Amino acid sequence: MPEISFINILSKIKSGKEAFPITVLFGYNEFLGEKVIRAFCDTFLEERTEFNYRRFYFDPEYSDTSWEEIISEAKSSSFFVRSRRIIIVTIREEKKISLLKADKELLASYLEKPNPNTTLIIYISLNLIKDDYKQARTQKINKFLTDLNSPKCFTVDLDKLSDAEVKSYIRQYLKEAGMGITENALEKIREIKDDDFISVISQLSRLEIADVQDKTIDYEDAEKLVTGVEAHSIWDLTDAIESEDAGKYLKILRYLFINGTKAALIIATLVTHYHKIYTAKFLLKQNVPVSVIGKELGQHSYFLNKFIASAKSFSDKRLNQIIQMVYNLDYESKTTSEDSARLSLQNFPFRLKALRNVR
Repeated sequence: MPEISFINILSKIKSGKEAFPITVLFGYNEFLGEKVIRAFCDTFLEERTEFNYRRFYFDPEYSDTSWEEIISEAKSSSFFVRSRRIIIVTIREEKKISLLKADKELLASYLEKPNPNTTLIIYISLNLIKDDYKQARTQKINKFLTDLNSPKCFTVDLDKLSDAEVKSYIRQYLKEAGMGITENALEKIREIKDDDFISVISQLSRLEIADVQDKTIDYEDAEKLVTGVEAHSIWDLTDAIESEDAGKYLKILRYLFINGTKAALIIATLVTHYHKIYTAKFLLKQNVPVSVIGKELGQHSYFLNKFIASAKSFSDKRLNQIIQMVYNLDYESKTTSEDSARLSLQNFPFRLKALRNVR
């Protein structure tokens, strides 16, 4: 059973040179499946009609769907009567992933001699949380893939995308839309998304229409576009921390929460900010030019002078203590609930008051 990546199948589909008798799409990042389906349709169908495009659903609302009907449809396409057909089978009910003996034999028989004029796409779209999806993957999806094991059945794991592939996809998508994006912006998005970097692909329409200078998304644009929160609000937050203005800090924090920013993201941003301050202090001691420090740490020129001034204002002891505190916050955010993480953030400036005279 050939396994092919999301990026590679898009490329192969667009070339129009390779036949895909049966393609199985699966993964927690199921939204990518629709992009594969759209690529098939754009390449092989001039327009969608009731004759060349059909979707079947294994879903509680479609209780009469059967593999027998689907395979019958797949076999019915003829080069002389109709153009190539695309048939999509969307499995939304977890129990329907497990094949009955008769259905397994039916699919095995079709795989021996698939209709060359039909593209059959099996799209496992379960809408589960990550832990439940992992369980379904182990207990059912892997067995389903084994049941369909054939050189004529291609599988696409929608979760198997490297950071480099995601970045490449974003660049190409924006290029086709007449937009650009800097490496610093891509790295900022990766930092924001953390282990969910793939999900930014679902937000590309927002990036595509962004009103940015020279039609190029830069570091300071990325945060607003991905999180909906202006980058300066994070700077205001760190300013409030460093001036020990608890009232201002809590007001900004409330603004961030109202705008949907997760506590874990705010904490991760604080960790990154203070780690960069620490690195900047080290580089300044090595007499590294400010412009080089800004480039190395991805600091936009607009904020660079302010950033360097902030780095110079800290004593090593105070900065180490703050870094330790934000690391503790980060640990708490990953081991407790969202409410607990928010409470820890709200208490943060009061815990810092004990460090008032350390500078």
